[in-house]
Amino acid sequence: MNTLTQSILLALITALAPADWLTGTSNLSRPLVTGALTGLVLGDLKTGIIMGATIELAFMGAITIGASRPPDVPAGGVLGTAFAISTGKGAGFAITLAFPVAALYLIIDNLLTIVILPIFLKKGDKYAEQGDSRHLSRMNMYGFITVKCIPRAVFVGLAFYLGGPVMTKLLNMIPDFVQNGINVAAGIMPALGFALLLEMILKKNVAIYFVLGFALYSYLKIPILGISIFAFCLMYIVLHLENKIDANKLNNNQGGDDDNEF
Repeated sequence: MNTLTQSILLALITALAPADWLTGTSNLSRPLVTGALTGLVLGDLKTGIIMGATIELAFMGAITIGASRPPDVPAGGVLGTAFAISTGKGAGFAITLAFPVAALYLIIDNLLTIVILPIFLKKGDKYAEQGDSRHLSRMNMYGFITVKCIPRAVFVGLAFYLGGPVMTKLLNMIPDFVQNGINVAAGIMPALGFALLLEMILKKNVAIYFVLGFALYSYLKIPILGISIFAFCLMYIVLHLENKIDANKLNNNQGGDDDNEF
């Protein structure tokens, strides 16, 4: 498969990634998915999954909060994985490249959102005043495709086709203090991602399971697959017991109600 074909396929992957926002969070935009698809296009699925998972850890804490937007995850995930595979460099290179690329495209995306998207919004307002829901829906879709899908696909496709040297020149145009900040963030983001994830799911009733998993891996040297199987079995047992307890409580309550009727 030549470079042009690979570039077109990577552009298509990137164009489909924003559909994640239309499909009920299907995770199409996440590096774990785009990395695997990128590896499939470049003929190295295993490395694509590894690179995608590594970049996923780095971007795990990158979420949009209000008007604060993180670097563009789809563009960084696809190009970081693609260049890491094509150059034969490791996961560190993938993360190092993914963040500057994602930050660069974020600037482009913000400009497009400010300049182009209002055109569709104004037309949408016009159709809304007329009660034309059909054309209003079309304006939403056209604006999404024009601003969020096509430019991102063109950026990724051209970047990969032109190759690493061109991207290096573009990234060198970014001031040193910005690049240094991005490099520092690249090291912090995986830890931040885990911290945010734990903040959401680490409750008193599940904290013991994290300790158990750590002990199994650190002291008993059980591999991740073994721990996953053990966790699945434990989850099944706990859910079965909880359902049984809930059923007994329900039966007891119904029995109590019957006694009160007499």
